[in-house]
Amino acid sequence: MTIQDPPPAEAAGSRPGALAGVRVLEFTALIAGPSAARYLADHGAQVIKIERFPEGDAARQTNRAGLPRSAMYVQHNGGKKGLCLDLSRPEGLEIARALAKASDVVIEAFTPGVMSRLGLGADELRALNPRIIYCSISGFGQTGPNAQRPGYAHVAHSMTGWLAIQALYRDPPVAAFGPGVAIADVVTGITAYGAICAALYKRERTGRGERIDLALFDSLFAANDDTLQRCLIDGVVNPGYHPVHKTLDGFVTANIGPDFRAWQNICKAMGRTELLQDPRFATLAAVNEHRQEATAIFAQWLAGLTSEEVDRILTEHHVVVGVMKSVPEAVRQPQVLARQMITPVEDPILGPIEVINSAAKFSDASVQVRGPAPTLGQHNAEVLSEILGYDAQRIEALRAQGILKESHA
Repeated sequence: MTIQDPPPAEAAGSRPGALAGVRVLEFTALIAGPSAARYLADHGAQVIKIERFPEGDAARQTNRAGLPRSAMYVQHNGGKKGLCLDLSRPEGLEIARALAKASDVVIEAFTPGVMSRLGLGADELRALNPRIIYCSISGFGQTGPNAQRPGYAHVAHSMTGWLAIQALYRDPPVAAFGPGVAIADVVTGITAYGAICAALYKRERTGRGERIDLALFDSLFAANDDTLQRCLIDGVVNPGYHPVHKTLDGFVTANIGPDFRAWQNICKAMGRTELLQDPRFATLAAVNEHRQEATAIFAQWLAGLTSEEVDRILTEHHVVVGVMKSVPEAVRQPQVLARQMITPVEDPILGPIEVINSAAKFSDASVQVRGPAPTLGQHNAEVLSEILGYDAQRIEALRAQGILKESHA
């Protein structure tokens, strides 16, 4: 196997996924909602993505790379069935309600109140289908003073303290900067996926559906190590310590802790075991008290070696270390390939491509991307005929009336 060629992924459908037989109806766009639905699809659920009429998911137009198709859309919508219908028309609304009645899960990501005004709110759909699990994703949730405010990942980053932790509490402080990844969106997607699975399990025991209210703000607020909790306890802001050090040819992340054994191993790796006799560095308490001095000694040693040498020496001495990878290096490193974290997909527009795969590995179920992201309205006829029993004449009439939209994009 070469570093360019990922190992072949298990053929989709060779084993059923853990969520096989679950049907999900998705009314979302961009990242948070689509990623939650894709995690469900990776585990075998049938996901029907109803896109906003007539342009579809806004992620289709989020194309920073200049490709004929958006990477964001490709990543977060693999393995779904695509449906595009006009929900402002009674015929389109009838289809959506019929599909909800035949589904196990609804995921929506509109501003609070929009789905109810459409006639697709939680109360309306749970009256049709008491077993439905209805998951709403929004910037700030369905309640609270900010409920009606629009919310995106960068807003959550700013308002939950994440940007401040990265910038204001450094020594010395630096200008605030964004993380470069929509952390709040992907954390919310994972949170929604877990909540939906918990609700499905609850339904198996009780027979009752569920109403789930998720916010980007809440999900990110809850997803911290202990910085916010420490502030709640004693008012002290003590952000995590995750240093990055310069080497001769790059950067590595490595820490002098978290325990005394790690410091002992670092001293051995540096060939400086005499430091363990120094009162400043002879105990864990002493090292913590003189952390800056210990870190400076470590950093000076790192600066005289290449990243490859640092990685080899510290790993040999059981010291946790990571070489900073460029993005092209990160997506092609041997660990990614060995873990099948990218998998081949035949995209209807881009042709043969590789897509980021599911992170979970099951021993007795298939977990993986189950196909390409759909083109706009690609599965209109399939969904309406197979699930709702519409005949070809009725489907064609809906097309002619402009209630269905299809596009090879």
